[in-house]
Amino acid sequence: MRVLESTTALQQEILRVTYELAGGEARKPVFFGDLRSDLDATAEEVERACEFWAERGILDWVTLGHVALTHMGVRRAERLAARGWSLAPF
Repeated sequence: MRVLESTTALQQEILRVTYELAGGEARKPVFFGDLRSDLDATAEEVERACEFWAERGILDWVTLGHVALTHMGVRRAERLAARGWSLAPF
């Protein structure tokens, strides 16, 4: 699965911040409020970005108000981190 060029900066940042807050671990819950405060975005913007990744199997809503990277999400984040979190498709 490729990240499309139309991926927004916020969507990329959600992935980066979730990866960092989870310590690079799959299935480790990250509080939605922490994402909002780290990204300085509205709840609606963050939720839409999380849904974008959830629809692609990168994030899961694991409990009320928490998301977690899937194993595929960790691999995707690691590839993006190796590219300096570039928006370029891979």
